[in-house]
Amino acid sequence: MAKVMMRARRSGNILRGALAVTLMGVAPLAARADLPKRYELADLKALQNAFVRLADDVRPSVVAIKTYRVPSRNGGAGRRVVRPLSQGSGFIIDANGYIATNRHVIEDADVVSVILHNGLKYDATVMQGDRRSDLAVIRIDEEGLKLRPVRFGDATDAKINQWVFACGNPFGLANNDGRTSVTYGVISALERQMTDRLADDRDRQYYGNMIETSATINPGGSGGALFNIDGEAVGVVTAIETSSGVSEGHGFAIPIDKFTRRILNTLKAGDAVRYGFLGVMVAEVDRPRSPLVADSRVFHGAKLDRITLPDGPAAEAGLKPQDIVIEYDGSPIENSDHLVRLVGFTPVGAEVPLTFLRKGVKRTTTVTLTDRFEGLSLAEQAEPRTTQ
Repeated sequence: MAKVMMRARRSGNILRGALAVTLMGVAPLAARADLPKRYELADLKALQNAFVRLADDVRPSVVAIKTYRVPSRNGGAGRRVVRPLSQGSGFIIDANGYIATNRHVIEDADVVSVILHNGLKYDATVMQGDRRSDLAVIRIDEEGLKLRPVRFGDATDAKINQWVFACGNPFGLANNDGRTSVTYGVISALERQMTDRLADDRDRQYYGNMIETSATINPGGSGGALFNIDGEAVGVVTAIETSSGVSEGHGFAIPIDKFTRRILNTLKAGDAVRYGFLGVMVAEVDRPRSPLVADSRVFHGAKLDRITLPDGPAAEAGLKPQDIVIEYDGSPIENSDHLVRLVGFTPVGAEVPLTFLRKGVKRTTTVTLTDRFEGLSLAEQAEPRTTQ
């Protein structure tokens, strides 16, 4: 059943009072008497003006995307019949017409149409898409275009409860005029993991290390940008958690960091992304039932549930099921998803030192990573947790 959104219409005095209470709540008791009893309207207007300027600055960098299918039986010679397929969002990453979006936005499309912030529409070429990261880069190639790329931030600096702004094309509202929508909220959580069942109900898309945000995100927002308070893109809006099909306050974005930018640069060049591969199934480490017998070393790490390739990198390095990887290339492993990301972003062919526990005894080995796409089906390639 759909949830009803209640209006929150309060007077300026109540709002100012609430903000004052918030500010006073963090002050020492002795200093509270010196604080103003109400938040000045001028300060609220200054904050509002800052939000307005941020929206004006980022909206020209965000586009609406609409995709179409061309039936195999077309409408006769010289006539192209197209059928709407999907709609979504994207953001400009290069003034030469390169645009980032989600792969699922342009998947199975024969025609990809981009609507700029000024309402101009162009057909785009798909440079490359990547199934595992659910990222893609498309390009519009027209002379005289004056495009404004986003400024990239680094999601590794993001913190819970920081303000963020989502910009995109919810419900296709910007399909005609290119005027994308802006919503704001906070970073609700970091490092979220989720698995989304795809439309054909036969396959799944795994997402790890996601930013959760309270900024309103609705269908059509996929591929848009999540901005921080400095107007820097720190995420790619990708999914929502909902029981009604619309926003219920839990939106998710792929974090933009050095790894994401490397993927986008690879896709921009038209190349396929290559991921390092161990040949294992990973799982979370079992926590001890009693803290009295707990070994702090096994609170973290990634358990090798099984070895999936008898002659793969893990097997060649002597790793076995139930081993717990606690350090990879000098980095302590937090959990199974952390190991998945580190291995995936390691260049194919690299030799990496690895530390693990076997029945409580610490051991070391060296693994030589192969290419993830060797010997894997498409379903396995999209599910990194089971085939890392």
